[in-house]
Amino acid sequence: MNRFYHYTRNIYSSKCFKNDSFFYSKINLKFVSYNAKNGTHKYSAKINNAYAFRKNVNLKKINNSPKGIINMPYSCYRAYLLKKYGLTKRPEGYNINITKNRIGRHFNFVEIYHSLNFIKNVILSLLFIYGVNNYVFDMTLTSGSSMYPLINKDGVILFYICDCSLRFFNELRNVAIYNYMNILYKIYNIIHGNFDNINFVKVKNAIANKIENLKNKIKSNQNVYKRGDVVLLISPVNSNKRVCKRIIGIENDKLYVNDFNSFVEVPKDHIWIEGDNKLDSFDSRNYGYVNINLVIGKIFFLLDPFRSFSFITNKGNCGIEPDRFVHMSN
Repeated sequence: MNRFYHYTRNIYSSKCFKNDSFFYSKINLKFVSYNAKNGTHKYSAKINNAYAFRKNVNLKKINNSPKGIINMPYSCYRAYLLKKYGLTKRPEGYNINITKNRIGRHFNFVEIYHSLNFIKNVILSLLFIYGVNNYVFDMTLTSGSSMYPLINKDGVILFYICDCSLRFFNELRNVAIYNYMNILYKIYNIIHGNFDNINFVKVKNAIANKIENLKNKIKSNQNVYKRGDVVLLISPVNSNKRVCKRIIGIENDKLYVNDFNSFVEVPKDHIWIEGDNKLDSFDSRNYGYVNINLVIGKIFFLLDPFRSFSFITNKGNCGIEPDRFVHMSN
């Protein structure tokens, strides 16, 4: 009790302790030394800790702590408890084990998280590749000379648009044309009912011609595949083999075969296919017309690695021979 009395009396009489050494009723024991010589029993500040005093002053200013000392006996008792707690012996390796356990749990969690994230990315990538290859576009290698001169050797890479994508975009195009045609119909009816001027008559006739052209375009777009398209399809005689041929006839077409000695009519949902190299091609002249459902996709790009590349259209190298047709459907 005597020590507490001297401590409190000296601490209040020291301006240094009052203004600079304490904040928030906390005492840093590193800055205080106890002098027991001559029985004075006084606490005093260590001179060699001036840097620590300045640091406390700055910290006090940052925290906007109030000046002065509050509840000194409580502060002293608290400092004693903190000092006693710091000197308490703990089992050897206590802190190390806690740190290792925390780090182990952390890294296990991170490892599991990254593993799941990696698996998720792999699955999403595989699904994306599968969707693109089966529903958008894909590529294949060629073999044989049935499409010479378009494909003049083996190992050429062909890129094709998948059948489902072609049908989807064809339907989308027809819907857009149909909506555009309806707008033109409304404009035509407004002009026809309200204006009789010569200039408006010319506009009305132009709109009527445009509507007629759109009708013909919708009718022609009923067939996804046109004459002259180069397609990749499953062979009608070997389901494990894919062949690349050009479409010569579509449904309702009548065309000559066997050197104009006979002709065939292509039924609905069927096509007539032939190779560009007539002398070295196994095609519809041998096995007849082919169901449209055997078509895998339409070739749109040809790549000969390190040599050349080209786009392929239905107006390509080997055109349609009009003399072969008895009847050509729209």
